[in-house]
Amino acid sequence: GFDVAIDDVKDFDVLHLHNPLPNFVPLVRRAKRQGKPVVIHARHIPELVKGGFKFDKILYPVFDLYSRWLYNQADVVICATPYVKRWMEQNGVKSKLAVIPNGVDISRFCQDDERRAEFRKNHALEGKFLIFSVGLLIPRKGVRDFINVAKKFEGKDAYHFLWVGSTEPGLEKADISDAPGNINFIGHIPFDEMPAVYSAGDVFFFPTYAESYGNVLFEAAASGKPIVLRDIEIYEDWLKNGVNCLKGKTAEEYAAHIKTLFENKKMRESLGKEAKRLAEEHNIDNTVSKLAELYESLIE
Repeated sequence: GFDVAIDDVKDFDVLHLHNPLPNFVPLVRRAKRQGKPVVIHARHIPELVKGGFKFDKILYPVFDLYSRWLYNQADVVICATPYVKRWMEQNGVKSKLAVIPNGVDISRFCQDDERRAEFRKNHALEGKFLIFSVGLLIPRKGVRDFINVAKKFEGKDAYHFLWVGSTEPGLEKADISDAPGNINFIGHIPFDEMPAVYSAGDVFFFPTYAESYGNVLFEAAASGKPIVLRDIEIYEDWLKNGVNCLKGKTAEEYAAHIKTLFENKKMRESLGKEAKRLAEEHNIDNTVSKLAELYESLIE
């Protein structure tokens, strides 16, 4: 086992940093002076600034340069996906790279019919075919696409759309002023209550433009939900169209997938089953074991 100190650097054997934050520079320099190994988790890559932060065009080149410099100070950079590893290789990062998924707690995120019924009752969603998404209310997450798809189902009372998540200071809020009446934006939900959200939904719709992993996608998968998502490079290694998800790029494609899933229960169940199988491969217990092996290799 390992003793873990969070935000306490009085004494340590391995310095493990998450995200390329500016205040990490003195920590890295101290570890280097003391001959202590540095691990940096690449939870954010520069492209995630776009469509997320205010003044992203100004911030992006600064964040890009700093990120590449900081990642090169690490003994090991942990990449949550093969895509992030490729980004590192293509952008001049020479540190050792290890692909270790963030992982998902499959004991927490699983279908619970009792919580499903309670959540639906509390939000007046009983009897609805619920298409939902979870994430910050920022342009990069595809909020406008979510709204445009919902518009295609106006007047079709069986369908309803739900977005869970808000924004934070410094982030660019997506425009939802023209959202149709068949969408609920319910803001932030405490993490302990999120399993009820996933249990309540029927289709997880994830039109994000960029991610480094996408924890919410794997939480939905662990809950056995069929997934409709944007066809972007990060998910080409793990998510296969027609096997454990349905992929698209336009509002028309997304709407067609959602309609198909509404009409085809067998496909919903098949995609949900395969998504759950993928989530089980990303069990958080596997992540913990891989991290432990990495730490041990660095302090031998």
